[in-house]
Amino acid sequence: MDQKESLKRIEERNNNISAREENVEAIVSCIFSSKFPEKFMVERITHHMLQGKILLEVEVSMPPDIRIRDAMEAGKEAEKEILNAASNIVHVNVQLRLGSPIPQFKYT
Repeated sequence: MDQKESLKRIEERNNNISAREENVEAIVSCIFSSKFPEKFMVERITHHMLQGKILLEVEVSMPPDIRIRDAMEAGKEAEKEILNAASNIVHVNVQLRLGSPIPQFKYT
């Protein structure tokens, strides 16, 4: 295999990984927006690849009027929904943030 072929394969693999990452983020966002719109706002999605499988950490904020117990139960339900939605996701951890969404900082 020459250098051009090797670079082409690496580029194709990177494109496939990027497409999978975008797909995972779309799945997570869709589940939260369709099934839990009044309970959570997705703040951050962190995914890790391990031997072709995906491990997810999803940070969400919740409204101040929701009880923590209710939020924890909904978070567990969201984890199950995400695991059922994609076979290459093997672990999901939903991290709950109390209060309003994280403000966007502007650097001057």
